[in-house]
Amino acid sequence: MRILVLLPFALRADVAHGGGRANLQLVTGLARAHEVGVLSLRSFEDAPTDRAVAESLAFAEEEVRPPVHDDWRYLSAIRLRNGLSMLRGRPRLVAQARLPRFERRVRLAIEHWHPDVVQIEFEQMAQYVLALPDGPPRVLSVHDPGTAAARERLQATSGPRRALRALDVLAWLSYERRALAAVDAVVAFTERDRRALGSRRRIELVPLAAERPTGALDPAGAREDVLFVGSFPHLPNRDAALRLVDGILPAVRRSRPAATLTLVGERPPPGLARTGVRVTGAVPDVAPYLDAAAVVAVPIRLGGGMRVKVLEALAGGKAVVTSRLAAEGLDLEDGAEVLFAETDDEFARAIERLLGDRALRVALAGRAGAWAARRVDPAARIAAYERIYARLLGDRPVTTN
Repeated sequence: MRILVLLPFALRADVAHGGGRANLQLVTGLARAHEVGVLSLRSFEDAPTDRAVAESLAFAEEEVRPPVHDDWRYLSAIRLRNGLSMLRGRPRLVAQARLPRFERRVRLAIEHWHPDVVQIEFEQMAQYVLALPDGPPRVLSVHDPGTAAARERLQATSGPRRALRALDVLAWLSYERRALAAVDAVVAFTERDRRALGSRRRIELVPLAAERPTGALDPAGAREDVLFVGSFPHLPNRDAALRLVDGILPAVRRSRPAATLTLVGERPPPGLARTGVRVTGAVPDVAPYLDAAAVVAVPIRLGGGMRVKVLEALAGGKAVVTSRLAAEGLDLEDGAEVLFAETDDEFARAIERLLGDRALRVALAGRAGAWAARRVDPAARIAAYERIYARLLGDRPVTTN
């Protein structure tokens, strides 16, 4: 098949966020058997598509979103534009990803390259097919349902900004309905997300998968280090990091003063670094940090989707303490493959328990790795997308060279 993929960022092997790694896996997996072209809409600050990745594709083209200036007049104009966009049923995230020349690029690719399927990643990218005439089948992967996430932000907001958050919820309700109606198939990663998207149409369930490390990781870790990995522009990750820094790590260090916390990920907010906390920013490879960590902690309490960070820690054979929300979509048993915790105190106690018992965390890590070997299969994920494409195409002939 000839597959056109629309992405809100460039494809890179060193991408810092889970969504980027999931998309890299999907695109390169499909490219092994099909002709895949990629159109990316990347931010000004991000690096371009990896040359090695691009060489495996039919083409990899990009449009760059212009930088956001610090001038107060410019920022005021941006806020006004976002507010007007929300009144028109276009949420803030969707407005930020809007670039007319990218829409023209999508139209030209469909008209001249003639893809059999258009694969759309993330809801904000569905805006580029809303106005397109009938053409090849369109498949939308929803990484985190926008309406549900906007409602969570509204609940967590008070004061003058609450009215703007409420407007964003209304915009998401309108936009999400139009986006789902404009595509031929919708993919969710968890049952919770499938329910959040509603029952107006069939939603395909295709869980994410993680690649196993090329080399074995140390199941015990080299030191008493607690690791959290995440892209910090994403609110659920910022919230989790603040929980670790402000509430969980101080409680752990009262009984285990040698314990440290490492926060790995792009664009961390200021103020996270303090005694016992190391903030790395973006790194080319997460594996060395996983290898050194004694415990991977994932105190996520916001957002949807499936957490690639949890899958990667399990596939690496590491001891994991996680909220049930962060492990959504994974059939894990408390005390078998992971330890579950919800409150800051529960996280602190579980981490203290693992740091103080090397045999326990090695056993937990071993069961995590064995679970991942049985249940996490990237090839099965690629095959699930291929089945969706085949169903949509039916008896239609596919493009041949």
